[in-house]
Amino acid sequence: MIEKEYLFSPSELDYKAKKCPRCFYISKHYKINAGDRPPPVFSSFDAVQKPYYKNTDTKSWGANLPSGTIMDSNELPGKIVSNGLVDNKNRKFKLGGNPDIVVKFKDNSYGIIDFKTTNISSDKAENYRYQLEAYAQIFTNPGATKTAPTPKLNPITHMGILQFYPEEITGHNDQNCDFKMKTSYSALKRNVEDFFNYITSLIDLLEKNKAPDLNVECNFCNFTKKQINLEEPNNEK
Repeated sequence: MIEKEYLFSPSELDYKAKKCPRCFYISKHYKINAGDRPPPVFSSFDAVQKPYYKNTDTKSWGANLPSGTIMDSNELPGKIVSNGLVDNKNRKFKLGGNPDIVVKFKDNSYGIIDFKTTNISSDKAENYRYQLEAYAQIFTNPGATKTAPTPKLNPITHMGILQFYPEEITGHNDQNCDFKMKTSYSALKRNVEDFFNYITSLIDLLEKNKAPDLNVECNFCNFTKKQINLEEPNNEK
């Protein structure tokens, strides 16, 4: 019998799994998702933020970040994956995804940073704790896709969220306007033990014989309950 290996994307760890355990279970076993992706405008913000900040020193971003620069795309593959990892119960899992910003500091340490257009909060990075640590784990325990190996980046010394929030329009003409955004960096301290405890709890959830009870506060959960039979999970590998 082939031992099961779970695959998690960093982005789903703080979003799907926290939002509704039932929907997370359904997504992983039945490949049924709500499809509630962020509006395309957020990708447009991201497309103009990254080129600007690529030419800046991270020391100017705030929160006492050391001096460094964003790594080039030719230094990183499009998708990164971990080597085989095990949870606290020795069950296998892998991590794979596309990091937002990876920084190389001048002291040869590294940082995992995410850009978010969002309400400013001093502890915003806590909302993305497991996503950021997942990327740190990938670079610390790198694997390889069919097309490229993931580089080993160690040590990962900084993780956080650089926040952007629309503040005012400072000028315009008949085709454009000048847009001012408030920014703030929210740092996150690494906690590897907590990360593996969390992964272990997710695998415990996924190994249950049926989906968790209906979450009456989740609209998609209510919808899927009426549409599909969830008594037995799909065990296809």
